[in-house]
Amino acid sequence: MSSMAYPQPYSPSQGQAFNQVIRRSLTDAERQLPAGVFKTFQRGLRGISVVCLVLFVFNMLILPTMITDPITYDSVSMTLYIFMFVLGAVSIGMAVNAIVVRKRVEQAMRDGTAVEVFGPAYKSGGVGKAQAWTVGPVSMIPTRELMSILREGMMTSVLCVPSMKAAIAVNNCGLKAGARIMFPQNLEAMAVPMGVQMPMGGQASAPYQGYGPQRGYSEELPPPPPPD
Repeated sequence: MSSMAYPQPYSPSQGQAFNQVIRRSLTDAERQLPAGVFKTFQRGLRGISVVCLVLFVFNMLILPTMITDPITYDSVSMTLYIFMFVLGAVSIGMAVNAIVVRKRVEQAMRDGTAVEVFGPAYKSGGVGKAQAWTVGPVSMIPTRELMSILREGMMTSVLCVPSMKAAIAVNNCGLKAGARIMFPQNLEAMAVPMGVQMPMGGQASAPYQGYGPQRGYSEELPPPPPPD
């Protein structure tokens, strides 16, 4: 995700009438969606385990009957061992990542809140040849599931859990495996509680003008009147 560019800062003409970020409680059905992200890692780990097991059985039982030349057999067997070692190292990394994701899923379910972004969807710079989809300050790595939902220029809602770095629903459609997202560090600070009226039109408010730290504003009092 590091190679995906951040969404460009909003211009003054892009007010909150078009882009809104709110914080709201998850419904009972939405609380189950973050588990789909964890299940994706589980399926990946199971797949790697099955591949390693098949390679081991093939190397120990089938390969000796197929190759009789000792030199060729040693070369092929060593290649399979290296391949299994690489897969084992990858599975360890995925297992550690799965533990982290599981903790974040538990935290998301315990908190029961998420950030929902509203705005027009458009394509932006992505990873490699794939273009990311951007809605307000959130960019999503495209998947087949997203491609079937998103339409460029259409007003779109994205329900995301910042701690998981994942979107769990788009346009009120739950994502089975979630979608990886990239967002500014102050996304949660941008969000306002659901039900709070946001100003419409005109100059964008402070959190939308960039992705750096929010700027504080102070009201200067007028000087006291001169003595008579």
